[in-house]
Amino acid sequence: MIKEINIGCASTNTSYGRRLDTTLVELNSKASVSALFTSNKFKSAPVQVCLSHIKMKKKGRKILAINAGNANAATGKKGVSDTKKLVKEISDLSGVPSSHILPFSTGVVGQLLNTKSLSLAFSECFKNLNKNSWDDFATSIMTTDTKSKVIKLPFKIGSKKYHIVGVAKGVGMIEPNMATTLSYVFTDLKISDSLLKKLHKRICDKTFNAVSIDGDQSPSDSNILVATGTSEIDVKKNLTKIEKDIFLVFQKLSEKLVLDGEGSTKLLNITVKGLSSELSCKKVAMKIANSPLVKTAAYGEDPNWGRIVVAAGNADVEEFDIEKLSLKIGKHSVLVNGNLSKKYKESQGKKEFKKRKINLELSIGNSKNSFTVIGSDLTKEYISINSDYRS
Repeated sequence: MIKEINIGCASTNTSYGRRLDTTLVELNSKASVSALFTSNKFKSAPVQVCLSHIKMKKKGRKILAINAGNANAATGKKGVSDTKKLVKEISDLSGVPSSHILPFSTGVVGQLLNTKSLSLAFSECFKNLNKNSWDDFATSIMTTDTKSKVIKLPFKIGSKKYHIVGVAKGVGMIEPNMATTLSYVFTDLKISDSLLKKLHKRICDKTFNAVSIDGDQSPSDSNILVATGTSEIDVKKNLTKIEKDIFLVFQKLSEKLVLDGEGSTKLLNITVKGLSSELSCKKVAMKIANSPLVKTAAYGEDPNWGRIVVAAGNADVEEFDIEKLSLKIGKHSVLVNGNLSKKYKESQGKKEFKKRKINLELSIGNSKNSFTVIGSDLTKEYISINSDYRS
């Protein structure tokens, strides 16, 4: 779908049997790459290596190297040296400089990589370049995910077409501050490095950085945006539309993460409006999204709106004024300026909470600022998955 991107996948035949669990993505020499990583101070070895490589100018081919099953986090100097060893081997195979190779790992924290099996698998990936699909790529990076997550969309400006493809994994340990889990978005548009970075940060802040499943941020969170430069479309003249289109792919991937959250049965779409800054709105929305009482109410399909208000009141926002507080569940007003709406019926709330997607809107002031966070419910299945993750 996007020219001059080659994908090769393989299996280490370890954690997931014969399932694909390693991938190389070869990028053309024109490609611009923007990368955002976890702000967790406890960064995995691959993130540390990526951060050093991404600072260097990259003329020529580039490679993304990904393995699933082991995060290579909390592995000390040995973890970093193992990552560098694998990068060097890929460099020797491909002729691509080590500094042009970005490594990513996801899975269990605190275990050393099986470098022998990964060396063999990455060698097989190299042989398979241009033989595997986007769907294979999406499958190969899964851990506790129950579904692969890939978005492939064509777009058009006049008679000229361009494409955006997104691939992501992650269903738990998700509350980002820089990016979320492992996610990759590719387009054939020609976008300069500086503009790509600005677009990436702006879009990521409103999508992946507005997702929370369990309030824990992974040490491996990485988000990559690639523009291969093979399209002839004038990006600057069409920037508004192009930004909306890239945003759409990021948004759809974010929703896929939440809908496949570990044990998730509900998507909570939480919008907070009216505070003095967008950041304050985000703080309140995140507090609601991460409230165990709100999440369990969603799982039980109980429109217990008191829990929503209490969670909002616990946010670290001084300007909270109960007399300006209004709450909607779906289209139904529950509170208006701090008072219970005379029109609201419990049956209306119950109907909304039975839906797969639950929309909550909280207004706490008169400003035009707003922020939307998406979260999930908290289920018995989530506890089951995470209580025996390593067994």
